[in-house]
Amino acid sequence: MVDRSKRQRLEDAAAQLFWIKGYAATSIADLAHEAAVPIGNVYYYFKSKAALADTVAAMFVAGSQAAIDHIEQEIPATGQVSAQIGIQRITAFFAMLEKSHQSRAHSGCPIARSISDFRRPAPQAANVAGQALTILTAFLGRELNRAGHPNGMAAAQQSIALWQGAIVLAHGADDFQILRRLCAEQHALLQRDIASHSM
Repeated sequence: MVDRSKRQRLEDAAAQLFWIKGYAATSIADLAHEAAVPIGNVYYYFKSKAALADTVAAMFVAGSQAAIDHIEQEIPATGQVSAQIGIQRITAFFAMLEKSHQSRAHSGCPIARSISDFRRPAPQAANVAGQALTILTAFLGRELNRAGHPNGMAAAQQSIALWQGAIVLAHGADDFQILRRLCAEQHALLQRDIASHSM
């Protein structure tokens, strides 16, 4: 029977080390040490480092979907005017992003790094990791449309692209206030766009 606690520790260690050190620079010994398991046990749970990349990518997808599910449960699509639901969910979305500003300014975006790092050694994992951003973009696009934005999906793509670019700037300067300011400005711009088309 698989010891879930050891497997979970290895998954968590891989997610952390691939983010902080990078995929190529992380060795099996690093993973075993971080997870506090014997190095020989790593291959009991995962056939290769690429298999760990697959798992980490799936974690990002599951985490993104869970975050969206949480917003939808907290703000159900009933009992209010549809546009108001969209506006509240968009606000919750940006509040969710804000919770990660400091860690991303310090270490970059784990999803973006994985997409880049996995592309050659584990291309399937790179494609799966990319789905995490697709999930976030699709949700924001749907809610912008619901709120009355004239072109919700294009605005959502622009917002996610700005978020990712702002992470790069903030990471380069190690200053999360850059990320905080740019995301707040993008949220305000979306609110103005919605308001101008609801008049």
